[in-house]
Amino acid sequence: SYFDFETFQNAIPRFKGQKPCQQIPFQYSLHIQTKEGIEHKEFLGNENEDPRRKLAEQMIADFPTSGCIVAFNMSFEKRVIKELADQFPDLAEGLLEFNERFVDLVVPFRKGGYYNRKMKGSFSLKSVLPALFPDDPELSYKGLTIQDGVAASSIFASLHLVNDPDEVAQIRDDLLAYCKLDTLGMVKILEFLNKKIKLKVPSLSHVKNMLDKLVEEQSLSESLQEYKANIKDKKP
Repeated sequence: SYFDFETFQNAIPRFKGQKPCQQIPFQYSLHIQTKEGIEHKEFLGNENEDPRRKLAEQMIADFPTSGCIVAFNMSFEKRVIKELADQFPDLAEGLLEFNERFVDLVVPFRKGGYYNRKMKGSFSLKSVLPALFPDDPELSYKGLTIQDGVAASSIFASLHLVNDPDEVAQIRDDLLAYCKLDTLGMVKILEFLNKKIKLKVPSLSHVKNMLDKLVEEQSLSESLQEYKANIKDKKP
């Protein structure tokens, strides 16, 4: 699974049990990898009420019961889940079980396993994704109305003040599109890394072709010619 939260803050708490400037999760995107392909699930809370209880319940319903959970900078997701578990003790067991399954996708970039100069020294998702897929419009934040988490947070925090239903509906669609790209991006990044680490072992036919070319271009040693003869009749 691939998972991402969005949160907002209020200097003056709006809801019971909310602390000043506490990060309140209001949205998540979840891509689930199955044998049949990729399935997407999502949640976006009602801007007029505390979204935490419904979000936590929906997480428990949506997540597979096994398998790793991929996040980008997983410490954030794990901390928010821990706070949800503290807020809702009756849901704590199910929520905290998720925290045992997280895998952090930022690690191979932060530890130097892969680097692209287009990242410009940053290992955030917003830097890594466009660096790996610069020409894929499906994976570009530039085509979205909401392009980063700061904007998503501030927009949702004030959404309850918007009176136009059509505007509210459009903003909610924009929020869903943004969060969905975060987890879709993780899917694509992991696919990219998997392709990079697969070892390509040359076949016997490839080796033979290389040797034939060398024979034409230069004089081979007797040992190399003997090696060529040994593999001549083997099937690729």
